[in-house]
Amino acid sequence: MALLVFVWLGNRLPAWGRTALNLSTTYSCSKTILITNRSVGPITEATEQYFVEDFYTAPTAWKRATQTLNQNFRDGFWLKTTERFFVLEQFMATYNVESLFHAELDNWIFNITGLDARLDNVGRGLFCPRDSLDRGIASLIYINRSDSLAQLNRLALDNTLIEKNDMTLLGHLLATSDLFFSLCTENAFQDLDSIAWKRVSAEVSHGIFDAAAIGQFLFGIDPRNGSILLTNGYENENKGCDLWRLQYSLKDKSNAFELTNPETGQSINLFNIHVHSKLFKQLTNENRLSQILDRVNQGKKTLMNIDLMQNRIVRGIRSRLIAGQK
Repeated sequence: MALLVFVWLGNRLPAWGRTALNLSTTYSCSKTILITNRSVGPITEATEQYFVEDFYTAPTAWKRATQTLNQNFRDGFWLKTTERFFVLEQFMATYNVESLFHAELDNWIFNITGLDARLDNVGRGLFCPRDSLDRGIASLIYINRSDSLAQLNRLALDNTLIEKNDMTLLGHLLATSDLFFSLCTENAFQDLDSIAWKRVSAEVSHGIFDAAAIGQFLFGIDPRNGSILLTNGYENENKGCDLWRLQYSLKDKSNAFELTNPETGQSINLFNIHVHSKLFKQLTNENRLSQILDRVNQGKKTLMNIDLMQNRIVRGIRSRLIAGQK
């Protein structure tokens, strides 16, 4: 079975990173690999850890290519999300890895047993969920031909492109290259004729992929992108169907997550949830997770930053007590 590889470029792993890794290592039923800078230190939540410095050298043209990327957003976020594909290409070459899954760290990966073999039967290249004509999102992707990474990285070094990022680069190649395959998302609940691009069907892959919309809907968006009070029920403008019409359930015994349309009885397996809000701690609490899913299934939203609200309430009570003592 193909490896499940995470890449984190930076001096420190975020506070939620260990919990995210632990969930995916437990539920994916796959060997997990974490690639980090050596400064991150040992991370035991993945099966194995590799250090970037041991095998990776940035291409000489990379520094010049970064001029066409947004360098100021969140400590070079767009530079790192693009450079990870150079890291993955050299990782595959250095360690003779023929195929791998790659997931972004803020994803919860469920049982992917046998998924690599099913996608191998489709073709060779890079498989990626796509939520619009011009955008691919590498929440969970599969690579069984390293030439696809080389093609993506050559495009990243093309300085004639304007306003490029990893999503638009992937979107371009998903639309133009024979080495790139679009994976099915929640748009599987729509008629095939309503989708503007060819995709690997849910029947072939035995499930669907979350580009971003499902995770944002279930668990909210990144608090840095929203208001002080964060609720779930967020509806991404590129969502592939009406997410309120579906029912959501975690199948613990099979390490699977299932989406069901109660009107038609159609049920589909979900391979990943893109937890955009990064609230992984809440997902490890069985009662809290059940509460969130139950409320969504009833058509209700949930306040997601409950810890923040509790801390504010405690601080408020403490302040009033101190004031009363003076």
